[in-house]
Amino acid sequence: MEGYGYYIRAIAFGMRYSNDQSLADYGITNQQARLLGDIHDSIKNKSEISRKALSETMGLSGPSITSLLNGLEKNGFIIRQQGDEDGRTMKIEITAKSMQLIDETENIFAETERKLLQGFTDEQKKAFLELLVKAYENVGASNRA
Repeated sequence: MEGYGYYIRAIAFGMRYSNDQSLADYGITNQQARLLGDIHDSIKNKSEISRKALSETMGLSGPSITSLLNGLEKNGFIIRQQGDEDGRTMKIEITAKSMQLIDETENIFAETERKLLQGFTDEQKKAFLELLVKAYENVGASNRA
């Protein structure tokens, strides 16, 4: 039997691969869809949308966020404009194309989780989540993935 890390990586890869396959028809990747969801939530909550904030939320480097944003913009999912007050800030708007996709991506992510947990009892699901949260806290919340 392999160690914990093996299974954690394998589960993360399997979920990401499943999401990428399901999202391919929409012209978006798992990471782009998650970033788009974070942008949508930030707009809805009137929260800051900066590369730094997105980087912290996604657990990715600034250049990785820029690359994802470039792909979203190129494919018509977002519109970026320079911020009004500071040339270093950006204003991000999601397009009508994105709005149509957001509900679908949430359904795809939920279906992937459903597959992950199939065969689990409600008690096992609760215990599994508690263990995942504890493991997450042990490695530090600042090391988000």
